[in-house]
Amino acid sequence: MYRLFCNNKTLVCRNFFEQSLDADVNDSVYTTQVFENTFDIVEKWLNESDENLEINEVDNDILAAVIKKIFRFAPAAGGLVLINNGIAAIERNGIPDLPKGHIEKNESPDVAALREVSEETAMSKLSIIKQLPSTFHCYLLNNQWTLKKTSWFLMKSDDEFNPKPQQEEGISKVYILNKDNINDFLEKTYSSIRLSLEDEIMNILDNDC
Repeated sequence: MYRLFCNNKTLVCRNFFEQSLDADVNDSVYTTQVFENTFDIVEKWLNESDENLEINEVDNDILAAVIKKIFRFAPAAGGLVLINNGIAAIERNGIPDLPKGHIEKNESPDVAALREVSEETAMSKLSIIKQLPSTFHCYLLNNQWTLKKTSWFLMKSDDEFNPKPQQEEGISKVYILNKDNINDFLEKTYSSIRLSLEDEIMNILDNDC
């Protein structure tokens, strides 16, 4: 299933998988009526609708072509860091968030995730435990729709928790999520994080890390 978040609305494609975006699209797809109809539906949803949209009856190659035609891709990576029986979180521009950032050219998602978490929180001695589900959200930048795929990783730190927020990135606080503040975090954070990673976060906290 593929879920794309845009502000407070969601596009759901239950039969579409992100791996379809890695394959080349045959040019003939772009001339089909199904492509044109699907393109119009998604474009109208982005620009005019405040409601959720679900598309399930369109082939993967058509949906991949539509997504590639509409969006500029901006890959990112981030981490859920186990620390002191909780998870490291940040506050960015006043919104609770998890540390993440753009993947640089020729950089792998796991390496980018470790780098970005370290830069945004000043945590060190980080290592990856496993990969988590990716999140997808989009935004309008310079009149161009941009799609950000964030690859998430579960991490741990073997150093003391002595964070320093990266203020130039709008981060004002680095703190620990636990059972006492998790509900407030989930209520105020981005819907892409809440709906895609809530189960993983709650399982971690229920097991006391």
